[in-house]
Amino acid sequence: MKQELLEKYEALVVEIATVYLDNMELELGRKYTDKGYEINAGLTEAQCADLQEGYNISSAEFNELYSEFQDMKPTEHLTMAMDAFTASGGSVEIEPHYDTSTQRLSVPIRFIIKDKVLDKIEGLSPAEDVVLKMNAMVQVDAVLSGSDSDASPPF
Repeated sequence: MKQELLEKYEALVVEIATVYLDNMELELGRKYTDKGYEINAGLTEAQCADLQEGYNISSAEFNELYSEFQDMKPTEHLTMAMDAFTASGGSVEIEPHYDTSTQRLSVPIRFIIKDKVLDKIEGLSPAEDVVLKMNAMVQVDAVLSGSDSDASPPF
């Protein structure tokens, strides 16, 4: 993501991510029950308009920011932090859970190091936390896509 856009609108990027991840839980829930379902967690026009209005940002800037958000990749800092975390014996657990009442597939992430369970890795930015969560959801999508349509997924 362009650094100047992220710095200028970091709170908006985190809010876009929150809405996106919420959409992704719903989409993964649909895929959980229908393995052939194609996921589209993108923000709706109404969601974009609400965020744009809430942050008083022009359409052009919002569209550029959202486009950059969709192409977001792990930063060098995130990669180095995760490498250091795993080198020191840490591991990441992804524990998907399907809620039949809401038809959502939540994807909590836990970090385990030396018998301690952490909800996040200290020193990561909110945007980097989002990238970790998005990557976990992509992995769950891949598992669902590759699973036998007649069998329940391994979670």
